[in-house]
Amino acid sequence: MALNSGPKPTAVAAHLTDDASFFPSWLHGKAVTPVPVGGWMDAALARRVTAGCRAVGASHIFRADLKTGRRGVDTIRLPLGTEGAQGRPPSLWWTPDGQGAVLFPESGYALVAGTAPFMTAAVGEGVDTARARFTRYARTLDVRQPSLTVVAAAYPPIRRAWSRPAEVDPNSSVARQLKVLDAFTQGSCLAPDFARGWWEARRAAQANGERIQGALEDLFDEVFMILEDYSVDPDLAEPRDLSDAELRAAVQEVWAVFRRKST
Repeated sequence: MALNSGPKPTAVAAHLTDDASFFPSWLHGKAVTPVPVGGWMDAALARRVTAGCRAVGASHIFRADLKTGRRGVDTIRLPLGTEGAQGRPPSLWWTPDGQGAVLFPESGYALVAGTAPFMTAAVGEGVDTARARFTRYARTLDVRQPSLTVVAAAYPPIRRAWSRPAEVDPNSSVARQLKVLDAFTQGSCLAPDFARGWWEARRAAQANGERIQGALEDLFDEVFMILEDYSVDPDLAEPRDLSDAELRAAVQEVWAVFRRKST
């Protein structure tokens, strides 16, 4: 719901330069990534904004229309619904405390920027993964909208994507996932400890922007799906959930297949 009250248009100047780019000073200590969007703030982007705002304790967000002569500012309650999702470019959306912002300069993309708590919620796949996906998206639309390729080039993934265990940084969270996976399949780790360790390392890998691809990504996807059918707490287990022994057998099988293909 859009309300009449809100900050003065001069608040926009705290975030944007005269050419409608984020101020480097505001971006200091924050991450930023482009994300696909159509001709207006669609449901996907609205969900990102809502999640990011909630993560930093915001119950509303400010929205400014950046068109010349239309610098009015609205205050919009969360979650963004039909009304809130109608923002068209060029527009700027930002949290009251300045922890997060979304710059929607033109049809085709928006820039999501903010602190770690805001970005972890708004860009759950991780900033590097979002950047990599945007690059692929821009390539598919290169002929129709070449400006997207320029945007993608300005925001490349910071980390390379690992496709084999030998490529993985030994100090990374992905390495922790591989370590607990190997220990579990070798029998030196109990099923509940494996599940907890895997999920914890997976969340850390996403938060750190670590990326995997190819065969390693396929392996992790399979383990993810297997763990979806396992409950760490026996009291919460459903009838069709895997037992500890069944979990180990399933993970050992996909791990063995992966290792055979990798040799």
